Amino acid sequence: MGDVGEYYSVDELNDVVQSLITPDFDSLEITGGEPLLNSDYIRDFLSKYDYKAMLETNATLPENLYDLVDVIDIVSMDIKLPEHFNSKKEWLTVYENELKSIKIMEDYNLKYYIKIVVSPTTSTQIIEDILKDLNGLVSGNVEVIVQPVSPMSLWDTKENLFTISELIGKHFSVSIIPQIHKYLEIE
Repeated sequence: MGDVGEYYSVDELNDVVQSLITPDFDSLEITGGEPLLNSDYIRDFLSKYDYKAMLETNATLPENLYDLVDVIDIVSMDIKLPEHFNSKKEWLTVYENELKSIKIMEDYNLKYYIKIVVSPTTSTQIIEDILKDLNGLVSGNVEVIVQPVSPMSLWDTKENLFTISELIGKHFSVSIIPQIHKYLEIE
């Protein structure tokens, strides 16, 4: 579980969840750090307590995701761009694992959507390259959420943002949603 936070048995966690449930409760959102680092615990918990669950993940641990396909209802996953890494080699390793995760979700008909954080300098070519890979892999109706990097004051012009959205929109449902947690100053 790591050095941060408090450990709960699955029964203790269920007690905490039950104490927080309100009448408008729909599902649990499992997020982290990276929740797939704790896939065994998540599996144990959701196998014992049948909650509708959404997993928010960087999707870089496809084997761990595979272990959860029958207990997770929806996945919110990232596709990181090369601009977020120190080297192309590092990015390619992450990207290949993200694609493996998509393949698993496709093979098991697991509902998911993809988030891509873009900046004013994001290359349209990298978006086109990713779309080529996705078109060969994704069979269903997957939504791609474009998240402009915050703060919006970094965006002198929104032209690149709209160009990226239009490129993605030719292939997939697309939404532009800002990084709300940054506006709310929540990390």
